[in-house]
Amino acid sequence: MKKGLKITFIILGVALGIIVLDTLQALLFDNSPIFKIREYYDGSSTNYIDKGLFVNHYHCVNKEEKTLFKNAKYTCQIVEYDDLKIKEIVDKTKDIKDFHCAEALESFYEDDNYVYYWSCIKNEYMIVKYENGYEETISNALKNNTIKISDLDDYNISYIKETK
Repeated sequence: MKKGLKITFIILGVALGIIVLDTLQALLFDNSPIFKIREYYDGSSTNYIDKGLFVNHYHCVNKEEKTLFKNAKYTCQIVEYDDLKIKEIVDKTKDIKDFHCAEALESFYEDDNYVYYWSCIKNEYMIVKYENGYEETISNALKNNTIKISDLDDYNISYIKETK
């Protein structure tokens, strides 16, 4: 066999071995594959799905996680928003040393009279924590009517308010 062909087979074998090991570890430990594409689902019962070559890892809004082969169907349980009681509303950027974010106004909510903005791109760090352990972004909580803008004031969360 030619040397070039041997090297090609070795490289393909190693690549296939890595992919198989990645798939096995995802299934055995019920976690995300290392080689994946993450697809976000805003406003549904699924936060995101990590799509590997052979498996999908579902991360649900209720913190449930499940790894299944691609051909298997799975749906996260729907969170009952009526039962949620606010534990705290936090700005996680305050816990990150030397936090920097893109300097642009990021709209996170609007009502009949106002549009509400963060001072920079940081929506994913603005979190509502509930007594049952469930967490979601402030923007989703406002869309789901589990909090009100006045709750942000109660928890000293700063935002910018502009008249429409």
